[in-house]
Amino acid sequence: MLISELAKKSGLRVDTIRFYEKKGLIDSELISRRNNNYRDYSEVSLERLTLIQQAKRLGFTLREIQEWIKDFESDQLTVEQKRSILSHKLEQIDERIDELNKMKIYLLAKLDRLC
Repeated sequence: MLISELAKKSGLRVDTIRFYEKKGLIDSELISRRNNNYRDYSEVSLERLTLIQQAKRLGFTLREIQEWIKDFESDQLTVEQKRSILSHKLEQIDERIDELNKMKIYLLAKLDRLC
């Protein structure tokens, strides 16, 4: 599929897909060339973009995604290794939630003092 179709199916902008490609999140092996030299993205490219979007929603950075995405997809990680990665991310999310709750309490106190 052409990049415009991939963008439409994934809900991402064309420049976002190109950015991911430059960052190595979409491998060249997932892209072939048509006779007119246009890139032809495979269905696996769409699956990869879906995985990237889900990982970002879970709080993973692009660097983190880049580090483990191929291992997750190729089943090179054991279940325990996958659990470790996900558990570590959950701990980071819990820490961030605690920080945000503290900030919320602080801001609510400031707001109360203004009234």
